[in-house]
Amino acid sequence: MILTTFAMGVTASRMADKAVGYNPKDLPGVILAGLVCVTVYAEIFSLFSGVGIVANVLLILFSVAVLVYLVLSKRSDKYSRYILDLFFSCSGKEIVLTVIIFAIMAYGTSHGLMHYDTGLYHAQAIRWIEEYGCVSGLANLHTRLGYNSSAFVLNALYSMAFTGNSYHVTGGFCALLLAVECVVTPVKEHKKVISTASFARAMGLYYLLMIFDEMVSPASDYYMVTLAFILVIRWLDITDVSYATIKTDSKPENNETENKEAEVTAGLCMLALLACFIVTVKLSGAMLVLLAILPGYRLIKDHKISGFISCIVSGAVIIFPFLIRNVILSGWILYPSTALGVFDVPWRIPKDTAAYDYKEIQVYGRGYTDVSRYSEPVWIWFKDWFLGQSLTDRVLIAAAVVGVIYFVIKCMTKAKKKNILITAVCCICFLFWMLTSPLMRYGCLYVYLCDALIWGALAVDISRNRSYVRGIIYVFLIALMAYKSLMFAGEAVRAYRRDTWVIQQGYEEYETYPYEIYKADSDEGIMFYAPVSGDRTGYEPFPSSPWQMDDSVVLKGDSLKDGFLPVD
Repeated sequence: MILTTFAMGVTASRMADKAVGYNPKDLPGVILAGLVCVTVYAEIFSLFSGVGIVANVLLILFSVAVLVYLVLSKRSDKYSRYILDLFFSCSGKEIVLTVIIFAIMAYGTSHGLMHYDTGLYHAQAIRWIEEYGCVSGLANLHTRLGYNSSAFVLNALYSMAFTGNSYHVTGGFCALLLAVECVVTPVKEHKKVISTASFARAMGLYYLLMIFDEMVSPASDYYMVTLAFILVIRWLDITDVSYATIKTDSKPENNETENKEAEVTAGLCMLALLACFIVTVKLSGAMLVLLAILPGYRLIKDHKISGFISCIVSGAVIIFPFLIRNVILSGWILYPSTALGVFDVPWRIPKDTAAYDYKEIQVYGRGYTDVSRYSEPVWIWFKDWFLGQSLTDRVLIAAAVVGVIYFVIKCMTKAKKKNILITAVCCICFLFWMLTSPLMRYGCLYVYLCDALIWGALAVDISRNRSYVRGIIYVFLIALMAYKSLMFAGEAVRAYRRDTWVIQQGYEEYETYPYEIYKADSDEGIMFYAPVSGDRTGYEPFPSSPWQMDDSVVLKGDSLKDGFLPVD
């Protein structure tokens, strides 16, 4: 993953340099850009075929071609210096930290707790992508197979299922990138001053300690939250005066200021594209796209229309494969939402089924299973939901609610506030999550960020010129990390396994029984499997469904690749 995402990241950096003048100066930034490119590539590939050995071979060939081009190009000296700077600008301390973090994350990804939904549909969704790519009407077999996520496609690409063992390490890879962002980057940049980004990094580490024993599971929540943390932290680093301004002894020249502003704009453009990508990972991150307002405004203000158009086109390239996959899988553009029912395709999930699924998601997030309670207003279900959270989460949620109110009041009083856009977007995300499906599993992102950005900014303001306050903040953050680290160490010792040092822990297995799904207008069928008890089947056997579906779905053609149709 590191080699191929790096090659794709260098390619993306060259294109971004020409479009908006962006050229990442750090290796994690290049790999992050490459991760987006590789995922989009895999999504496009899945529209035509299964994402397996052919997809990997083509990706490797492209990566080699990129490196050969950089060596033989007329501007090879420039590219060579750029690549060498990425690798050799690191200090010994940074290298040691990175190696330690890499080893810790590899260990965490080797084994752990499998998410319930992985056995329910994650593993089967990945298996379908590995075998057949994007299959029309697949959501008719199981509605949750219509919960399209680019994370599943990314996992299928790097699962190496053709070796006989389907790995699931990409969630851990995203966690690795966040860990590097939280620990190594501050060391690299010599960031000794406490800033809002410091609190965001602390919450990012807190989250990593929370999911360490679960990131072996390819649940899209972990991908979305880790990438969103990286997005917000990098945004804060770019816009935070403590880090982003040029510190010189003399007043900078106008051209130097303009260059700096252009560099900031370019960096924000790339982060806006990352926000678009996060939407394809999980729709609960949709509101993060509002961050594109600032770089879009800056490009137009600076009359960089070509750069603006390039960003729009790049965003479309990232989003469109995801939307196309949605239509192919379920017939709806944003399933389970029925708001955009543009395509009346034969395999489209019935509207009533989709609407019920949508409501079920909403009430489940509120802690209920009774869909009839969907229309209950927030003041009725909020108390039960709130009391159902852990004590720590209740404290953090309460702090976020008060923080949002405080932030709104500060904005209404027109008080000057640094990082107002990123804070406002996080508040909007928090409210959107709270009023729709407040499942803490992924909504913790908005709770943690609201606390970090609002109360962290207040703490930074109070500590300015007050060294004793900064000392208290340091002690608090160190105590928090020490507590979570001790808990983490105890859990790591308890869950230690000897059998996963070389081969990663596999998917969970369940007892199933066979049944047939028939072809349309035919007595011929294909063997499927359903669980003897419960609703989980895992990765094997394949194909399977959570219960027997022979009376509600038929095969559209002679093979599984042809897809499924709902029974009228």
